[in-house]
Amino acid sequence: MRVAEYARQFFVLLVYVPHVSNQKRTKRNKFLKGLRPDLYQMVLSGSPATYIDAVNRAVDIEESLMEVETPIQPTTGRTYQPVQDASQYFYSPQGSQQQQQSNRKRFRP
Repeated sequence: MRVAEYARQFFVLLVYVPHVSNQKRTKRNKFLKGLRPDLYQMVLSGSPATYIDAVNRAVDIEESLMEVETPIQPTTGRTYQPVQDASQYFYSPQGSQQQQQSNRKRFRP
């Protein structure tokens, strides 16, 4: 269940527990304890002061986690061509000196 859906259900159920809905800190704590353990830790580390702060932080963190999980799509119109032999672009200092010497031998004015 996504955090936004959980927050809506939590808010609806607060009608049945007025002793919780009237106390800001208790309401925040009950909401936090219903989150997934990984989200709970991340939201709690931000020390949200109110229930609304906790909901907003949880939604933001969940969205950022979902963005990381989705693969990046290439921009339309651009093509990706993998390099088949990358070694041709990287030379050791000795290899480049040898290549320069071989190029010098080929060059004839």
